[in-house]
This record gives sequence, C-alpha cells and structure tokens, in this order.
Amino acid sequence: MISINRRQGVFLALAVLVLLVVGLLMLAVAPSSRAGSSFDTSPWGTQQFYAYLEQQGFRVERWQRNYNNLRGKGHVLLQISSRPIGWPPSLVDWLAQGNTLVRFYWHGEPTAAPFAARLSMPQGNVLVETRRRVPFQQGDRPLLKDDQGLIVYLKYANNLHNHEQRVLGVYPWLVANAYGSETGLANFAVVAQLLQEVAEPGETIYFDEWLHGYRQRTPEDVVSETVPATLFDYFSRTPWLAVGLQLALLFLFLLWQQSQRFGPPLLEKEPIASNSAAYIEALAGVLERAQQRQFVLEQLQDRFRYDLANQLGLAANPHHPPGDSELIQAWQTATGRSPNSLQDLLSMYHSIDDAQLLKWLEQAGSALQALKRAV
Repeated sequence: MISINRRQGVFLALAVLVLLVVGLLMLAVAPSSRAGSSFDTSPWGTQQFYAYLEQQGFRVERWQRNYNNLRGKGHVLLQISSRPIGWPPSLVDWLAQGNTLVRFYWHGEPTAAPFAARLSMPQGNVLVETRRRVPFQQGDRPLLKDDQGLIVYLKYANNLHNHEQRVLGVYPWLVANAYGSETGLANFAVVAQLLQEVAEPGETIYFDEWLHGYRQRTPEDVVSETVPATLFDYFSRTPWLAVGLQLALLFLFLLWQQSQRFGPPLLEKEPIASNSAAYIEALAGVLERAQQRQFVLEQLQDRFRYDLANQLGLAANPHHPPGDSELIQAWQTATGRSPNSLQDLLSMYHSIDDAQLLKWLEQAGSALQALKRAV
C-alpha cells in the first residue's frame, strides 16, 4: 500500500485545486454554443458588430426562423460559428435564386503563418488569430489574404441553373466583440465593406440566429419540424441511440429471463463405488502384467461350461457336473450345429496370445447366443 506523508498530501491537494480553478476559468472564457450570435455580449459574440452595421446605415435583421422561409433575391445571410455547419437543401435552394451566404467558421489547414497576423487594409489593420489558411484555387476571389493563403474568399457560381455567391472565412471570430472599434482595429470596417460589395443596394443582411438556437416558430414551422416529409427525413429524426439502448435492455431482460431455473437445482449424483468391479479390474491388471493368459482362458472355459450346462438343463447336480462330451452332444441336439466349433472352445490351449483370447471370447458368445435362440 502506498503511503503519503502530510507534505505530499498538501501538495497533491493544491495541484488538484489549481487544476479545478484553471478548468473553471477555461469554461468561463471558452466559446459557448451561442458564440457568434448578435445577441451574445461576450468576447465571442457579434452584438457590437450588429450595432456597428446599424450605425453605418445597413439594413440588418436577425433571422430566427427555418430556412424554408427565406424569400427574395439579392439578400445576404451571415453565419458565424465555431461548430460544424451543414448545408440544408432549403438554404442551398435559396442561394441558387441569387442570394449570398457569408460564413465564418473553422476550416482550411494549418500553415506557417504566425498565430496573430495583422493585415494592413485601406481601412486599417485587421487582426487574425489563427494559422489556418485555404490555398488559392481557380475561380476563387481573394477578399482577405496573406502570403500563406486565403483567409476570406468568394466562391461564385453563375450558370443556367445556379446564380449564387458564397463568401467563406477560415476564422469565426473576425467580427467578434473582442475586436470592437475601441481596440483600434479595422475588423468591423473591413467586413462591413465586404458585405456592401456582395449585397444588392438596399437589400437585407440577415444575421443567422436560428443557427444559435434563437428561434421563432410559426405553426407551419412546427408542422414541418414534427412531421417528416420523406422516409430519409423520418430516419434522420429517429433517436437511434435511445432505440439502441431500449433494444439492449430488452435483450438483457430476455437473456436474464431465459437463464432462470424451472425448479430447484439438481444435485449431481455421486458415483456408487463397486468393490467387486474394483477387485476384478485390479486382478485383471495383475494377470495382464504377469502374462497369465492361459490361466484366464481356463477360468473363462469353466464359466463357459457352467453357462452351457445351465442353459441345457444339465446343471441340476453341482457335485457331478456334466463332461465335455455330454455338453457337446446336448448342444448339438439343441442347436443342430456341428460339434467341432464347440469342441474347439472346450479344448485345452498350450499357448495363447491376446488376439486368440479375444477371438475365443467372440466365438463363445456366439455359441451361447445360438443356444439361447434354439432353446
């Protein structure tokens, strides 16, 4: 057993306390699920940027409904999140009608860029605290970049079936409250200029709050969320973890139910020792090791004579047993067989091996069986 003295105990308690305090501080300052929301006043929120756009004369609105309700053309939907964001079909269809998506989220790959990079722009310095970059590809339009790659870039699609713009940024906190106007940085001004370029004049810039859980549902939204439209939609809404747990509990219950006894446990019967059998086995082992096959044969022949006489009815007087000739004649009369085979069984052997002894036993058994059938 490991012994801990008082000094070591105090040191261990202090270490645990420090870890606990550090963990609580990390939880306090870490981005929450609402980070990126225009309602969030923490350093990770965008409440100050939303107010900045209103002051600059932009038409902004918080979007708190399902993407199925997006209408119009030339609008901008701003999405900011440090969590993975999917591509709902209704949002993709709305973009294809000629709208723009501006999405700041973690993607790209780490590069050799410094973690805190200050990029010089006409509006001032922009602070980007990430090493992530996206390599330049044909068709991408750089909006904010450095020597290591793209930080904010425009993907533009224009064909017969699709007319959309997607502005993607590798750093979610580009317009977070931490980079407000009082810091002397131009993050807000640069992104505002970017929104002015991609949006149609006078059209609305929507801050996606549905993404952060701020939702205003109409009766139509409730129906669309509760009633699956397709079989795939039904399976996607099914809580498979809960279903799996229920099936596992049911399986364990059935396994427990089937393993129950239908009555009291049956005790194993102890084998009954037979002294006679043990004596015979021991004697047989001794005779085998002593190579006394002749003695064994004589004993078997005497027993064979007794069984023949008993079945033929010639053993009434045990003091005067019948001779071999009388047994042979009576056996021949009863079975109708040649006496030669019985004569060989009753004759004396000067030497005999194991194979001959086994053959004698087989023939003696056949002779008794033949007599039993005849009688």
